[in-house]
Amino acid sequence: MPSNFEFYMGADLSSHVGKWIAICNESIVSEGSEPKKVFAEAKRKCPNKRVLLTRIPEEATMIF
Repeated sequence: MPSNFEFYMGADLSSHVGKWIAICNESIVSEGSEPKKVFAEAKRKCPNKRVLLTRIPEEATMIF
């Protein structure tokens, strides 16, 4: 089973540029401009699960 990080790395997130997103169970469960609210909503939707919270950058980002 893929992880939330693998989902993040392979997903087309262009419609979420500049926003915070929360990923749980390999899907986006919450998004918005305030990370605390995005995370809280994700934890309500996915209690007892690991949530990946990240901001989708407005410019290209190199991860190494």
